[in-house]
Amino acid sequence: MGFKSKARKNRGETSKVALKDKDSEVYEGQIKCDIIECNNWADKIIGGRKMSYNRAVEVWGTSGVSRKVGKVSLCKTCYRSWKKEKKGEPKQWTSKSSGPLGNAPNSIPVRSFDQP
Repeated sequence: MGFKSKARKNRGETSKVALKDKDSEVYEGQIKCDIIECNNWADKIIGGRKMSYNRAVEVWGTSGVSRKVGKVSLCKTCYRSWKKEKKGEPKQWTSKSSGPLGNAPNSIPVRSFDQP
């Protein structure tokens, strides 16, 4: 028996009881989702995210976002719908060049043992 299995065995039912108590409480949110059609909470504890205003406008349009700020708050369901909409598009941070090093089209990697 390894140390992890011993720890699980000795831990017993205490962690399971703590999880049940945590789930039974109803979470009262503080941050509202900034999408107009949505009435959910966008707190980070329950899966909320923050996203730039421009990215949110690409999916919902300017009339779909309730306030114009640098970062809008999204609930988990709105973030998942945004992610599905943007699934096929290329990511912004990928390299636009096709070289092996990613910085020039025809660059050749220099190795120390190739040098004279």
